[in-house]
Amino acid sequence: METDRETILKVEDLKKYFPVRRGFFQKISGWIKAVDGVDFAIEKGHSLGLVGESGCGKSTVARVILKLLEPDGGNLIFKGRNIATLSPKEMQPLRKEMQIIFQDPFSSLNPRMTIGQSIDEGLRGMGFSKKMRTDRRNELLEMVGISSRVADRYPHEFSGGQRQRVGVARALTVNPSLIICDEPVSALDVSIQAQIINLLKDLQKQFDLSYLFISHDLNVVGYFSDRIAVMYLGRIMEYAEADELFKRPLHPYTSALLSAVPVPDPLRKKELTALGGDVPSPLDPPPGCRFQGRCPQVENRCREKEIELFSVNKGHLVRCWKTTGN
Repeated sequence: METDRETILKVEDLKKYFPVRRGFFQKISGWIKAVDGVDFAIEKGHSLGLVGESGCGKSTVARVILKLLEPDGGNLIFKGRNIATLSPKEMQPLRKEMQIIFQDPFSSLNPRMTIGQSIDEGLRGMGFSKKMRTDRRNELLEMVGISSRVADRYPHEFSGGQRQRVGVARALTVNPSLIICDEPVSALDVSIQAQIINLLKDLQKQFDLSYLFISHDLNVVGYFSDRIAVMYLGRIMEYAEADELFKRPLHPYTSALLSAVPVPDPLRKKELTALGGDVPSPLDPPPGCRFQGRCPQVENRCREKEIELFSVNKGHLVRCWKTTGN
């Protein structure tokens, strides 16, 4: 996944397993492979969209990158430094470089704190004086479209879209380089979604931010992201420029996801690729390709051996035997 642009984050063979414990003594009986060998890169000032069904490991990837969960394998190269093995104390100076915007703007804000206090929290940890905190807080609120005069109000006094704007302002307090957006608009009305997405894009241009944008909505991801990684059962199945992925999806799973995207023209007929079965358990993934049990194009070799990400052309990678030409 080489790129000519400056890479701010490179994820290499990232793994995160969770133990399954059973019995009185809670002995480990197996491992849930939530993230099992994920690779991608995010360039400075650009956005990577991470898409896939619920339970495929997207949010776990986000939390491992932020070191909220410790990785079980692989490398996390942030600004040229491998942070995968850093201790919590060693990570502390880098915390301000990476921030997250959560899916639910209400539960991510402390209901007992005013929005001003929530924003002040990060600044207080950086040693800002009271006046500096107030000035910065007011600047950020105005920047995201909320009047600084309401900084003494509580989260329940705001709408969902306004609370998410507060979440964006809070993420910006410490001048991060990378912001992870974990389903930031899925809980909002469609019109409010557009406002938040456009706000994030404007802030990206203004501050040269890099984003990891996690979502189920391919329309949103296609509009927001420069590149897209399609994830299934802990693995990246396809990785390409956003325009390329929408025009020429190569993996059957990507094609199925795109076929389910609604089109604005009610007269236009669209062929829907229906997937049968359920997503296999990450506790016991099938041998070979993980998508084999639901793939309409499955072959015997798909059940025997899993292919690594294969480069079809520059920047377009896919994990499918049919793309090899053999």
